[in-house]
Amino acid sequence: MNRNVLGLAVVVVALAAGAAKPPSDAVVLFDGTQKSFDANWTDMKGRKAKWKLVDGTIEATRSAGDIRTRREFGDVQLHVEWQVPANLPPYDMNSGNSGVFMMGLYEVQIFESHETDPADMKHPFYADGQAASIYGQNPPLVNPTRRRGEWQTYDIVFYRPVFDGAKCVRPGSVTVFLNGVLVQDGWPLEGPTGHIRRTRQTKPPSDKGPVKLQQHLCPVRFRNVWIRELPEARRRTR
Repeated sequence: MNRNVLGLAVVVVALAAGAAKPPSDAVVLFDGTQKSFDANWTDMKGRKAKWKLVDGTIEATRSAGDIRTRREFGDVQLHVEWQVPANLPPYDMNSGNSGVFMMGLYEVQIFESHETDPADMKHPFYADGQAASIYGQNPPLVNPTRRRGEWQTYDIVFYRPVFDGAKCVRPGSVTVFLNGVLVQDGWPLEGPTGHIRRTRQTKPPSDKGPVKLQQHLCPVRFRNVWIRELPEARRRTR
């Protein structure tokens, strides 16, 4: 089975079953409790993460930096729910700005993008920086974001790059559902994502890496975060 088809099948089944509830093979990374947060997350130096626990959510704290999972992962399905504050100023560059980084390298952007039109020059914003974009590489197929203050849901299927020695024989790929709508369809990653620069995957990454959540000057909140490791044998099946 093609790995993109497999990824779609994994997410469609989860959505049909009610993706908010972790499946039996999921690793729950945050369940709304301080115990769960402390057990699964650290700051980027491996120390206790200092994001705030607020009403069963974790809130990106301005002075606390990014956070990462203690465990590292390769090919996965990741479920994460996020919310930008309801009282944000419109069209500010930090309005709801955050991100989900697979293996700490490949960002699915979080941003306040309800009714955002990159072609609207009164409020210009670059297309591959809006919510559900593969940051700096590819905008979403469509914009199904909800209003600020409402909860949004990502279901992400990620496959890491495959190398034979120093040669990349298969790029990594990302499939994303935003609020149940397919917005990235197996996008082949060009390399690690970055701001206003395109990169190439010139060397193999580690087999596994952490999930990183970004703190970018906005108190974005997260809840109900879980992950499923996908069998490597399936990833290698064409």
